[in-house]
Amino acid sequence: MKRNRFISQPILSILLLSAVTGFLSGCAAKEEKKTKPSAVKVSVQEIRSQGLKEEFSFSGTIEADNSVQIGFAVPGTISAVKVNEGQQVSVGQVLATIDATEYDNALLIASAGLEQAEDMFNRLNGLYQKGSLPAKDFIDIKTKLAQAKANKNLAVKRVHDTKLYAPMSGIITVKSLEKGAMAAPGVPVFTIIKTDQVYARVTVPESEIGKISKGQTASVFISTLNQQLSGKITIINPQADPATKSYTVKVQLGNPAGRLLPGMIAQTKIATGESVEAITIPASAVIRDADDITYVFVAGSDQKAMRRRITAGGVQGNDIVVSEGLKFGDQVVIAGQTRLKDGAAISL
Repeated sequence: MKRNRFISQPILSILLLSAVTGFLSGCAAKEEKKTKPSAVKVSVQEIRSQGLKEEFSFSGTIEADNSVQIGFAVPGTISAVKVNEGQQVSVGQVLATIDATEYDNALLIASAGLEQAEDMFNRLNGLYQKGSLPAKDFIDIKTKLAQAKANKNLAVKRVHDTKLYAPMSGIITVKSLEKGAMAAPGVPVFTIIKTDQVYARVTVPESEIGKISKGQTASVFISTLNQQLSGKITIINPQADPATKSYTVKVQLGNPAGRLLPGMIAQTKIATGESVEAITIPASAVIRDADDITYVFVAGSDQKAMRRRITAGGVQGNDIVVSEGLKFGDQVVIAGQTRLKDGAAISL
């Protein structure tokens, strides 16, 4: 019997399917092998316990040593304004005047009344001493004399009050009147600030206020002037803010050149003199993303990089002091981190 040299149709289909499946599997394996990322070479540093001098850092503002609002004590029409905003003034300097005609005339009337009362008193006093004047009449003229003196003194003061004097040396920051305007008693028309010495004003949380005391030295950096200053804590407000539970602390700074102006930002550091355990990492290990979030990469036990968000608590030389986000024993990537993504494979 002659054998059939041809393969049956079902067997042929099976063979073709197996060949195609094997081909596709081989291509997938090659593709997987081709796209599999290689491990990124990095260097790491283990975080170890390190003792640092405890130092608190606060952001505050410069404020004037003193600030006063002044105005006229008597009403009237402004006749002259002698200063402008931003002008340096000296104690006792005339800042503005009002029309004194009415008050000058009132002084003349009061002076005349005093002369009349004094003349009457002198004449009646002689009679009283001789017993020719009843005591009741003498007391009456004595009272009128005292009233006349008081009226003149009051008139003199009102004439004096038509000129507004600087109560202290400083800088005019507000001028709210012009010539011809009406002045009212008690309404502020000038604000003067005293800046020969100033304060860096900061708020200290309840958890840290116990380590701060008067007389401590503080370092103040004024970024606007790029200037580092040293001052002393002179004021600690004992009343906490009811909402934030923080306390106001003021560091006194000399300002002879007048360059420190109220409102400037003052980065203030206060050393407590104590030593604390701290976590520090090289500044080069820290990465900042587009959202201004700072983070580092930590090497995991599975040889993968883990992104870890951190909070910087200060600077120590070339290192960053980390207050949150890391713990002792972590392996922080200090080289090669710019080529990493969260979960990326790494090699040491």
